[in-house]
Amino acid sequence: MMLLARTIPKLQILVLTLAALTAPAYATISYTACTTGCVDANGTYAIWQTAPGSAGLTFSMSPSTFAAGNLASGVYTDGTGTVFTGYNGASIDTLMSVSGSSLLEGGNGTGTGIEILLPANTYAFAMNFTMFGSSFSTYYEAVGNHNVNGTNFSTNVVGAGSSQFFAITSTSPLTQLFIGPNSSAGHLQINNFEIGQVAPTPEISTVALIGSGLVLVGLLRRSRMQKRSKVPSGQNPFECGIAT
Repeated sequence: MMLLARTIPKLQILVLTLAALTAPAYATISYTACTTGCVDANGTYAIWQTAPGSAGLTFSMSPSTFAAGNLASGVYTDGTGTVFTGYNGASIDTLMSVSGSSLLEGGNGTGTGIEILLPANTYAFAMNFTMFGSSFSTYYEAVGNHNVNGTNFSTNVVGAGSSQFFAITSTSPLTQLFIGPNSSAGHLQINNFEIGQVAPTPEISTVALIGSGLVLVGLLRRSRMQKRSKVPSGQNPFECGIAT
């Protein structure tokens, strides 16, 4: 009984330690490309996927493109679980369309753009994009949804058909991004994209339960060993009523 009483505090400490290991960390951007305007040579899928911040992530190694059948009422749902929603101000942009194999927003100007909802355990996102139009435009990428007013990163598109590469990797899961123009020129066009994920981690309750079970098994085994050690030399443990 005294052994169990002495061990309970150790069990509590172990469970708390295991729970702490699964607690989410604050988001820290460990890798980005094209943050202030650049060309394809400054960022590619290959560079992004092999950067130090991408170690341990799983990529499909084949960027996803877009199919018209996955678009409904301004919302595009990809097979990876990534959801693209076009916005025109606070309203969903139902004019968003699939042009060839690219996703094209319908509206332009202030407040327009595409919100990207990412699946669970996504730590990295990259895309090749351009604008459909004839004027210069600066696009901003915000870590958040369409209500985010701040700009985290910006990329310059020098003209229609000029493709740009944008990539981001975080030390904690990314959930949403919003891509939109700082000027009224052109329509955002995403040509392809890729995500980087890790295997799902156990929930805190699961880790704590497993830890508690392991500690309990250890206690029971230790208790049996101590009981057996008390049997006199040469005495049959069954005669003492100790053996189980």
